[in-house]
Amino acid sequence: MKATALLVIPLFLLAGCSAFFGFNAFKSLDEPSAPKLSDYQGGSGGLAKLASDLGSPAVVAQLKADPTTTRALESYLETTYQVTTGPLDTPDKESAAMLYGDLYLKTTSGDELVNNIVAAVMTSTQTGNISSLISSIIPADVAGNETGFTAMMVGLLQANKAYQALGSETPPYSVPPGMTMGDVAQKAAVAYLMQAVVNAITPSVVPTTADAIHEMYLLVNNDPTNQISGVSVADPFNPLNPPLTNIFDAAGAPHPK
Repeated sequence: MKATALLVIPLFLLAGCSAFFGFNAFKSLDEPSAPKLSDYQGGSGGLAKLASDLGSPAVVAQLKADPTTTRALESYLETTYQVTTGPLDTPDKESAAMLYGDLYLKTTSGDELVNNIVAAVMTSTQTGNISSLISSIIPADVAGNETGFTAMMVGLLQANKAYQALGSETPPYSVPPGMTMGDVAQKAAVAYLMQAVVNAITPSVVPTTADAIHEMYLLVNNDPTNQISGVSVADPFNPLNPPLTNIFDAAGAPHPK
């Protein structure tokens, strides 16, 4: 978890590139109809509707409350557009990969974690107090809820697969309406960090990803029975891996060499 501090440089450089997940609270006063998988099928039109709907807090709340539809939509994006495997060699596939990551993060509090990390590293004057920093960035709705925390972590790891596939393709990317590459780069950096933390824990400390997530939950809740306190994580941003480099470049953001 020490690697959290390593986000300072890359996310500071991205600060001017992102809308920081801002929502227009007055976009609509009407309650939207319940999302259905069929709403988002049909190629570019379905992807455009998904991009628009993920900008609506009301629709996102409905997707959170309907995991069956959300999982079906994630599966559709994954199988139809190869978002976690590639090749992402068409604009629709590139858009689908970004939306897949966004869908996972917005329906599991992962986007709030990204926001909190960005805010923390931009405003914190702490030096070396990683425990305090970590406790300040975990979203309140999952801090003491292991089911929610696990869903958030799984969402970040799944999103990381899509971002890595996206970055493995040669830019420029087709950016869905309402989404900027600065947003994508921030999310990709945090998702990659979390994968690096899990990799540092498994299999040397605990055998599986599920075990690693459980130990991380214990750690952030200051449970002394956790097995990973003091585990070091190699700097995942030095050097920046090629997929992240491509995404940072597409965002127009400098990055560590």
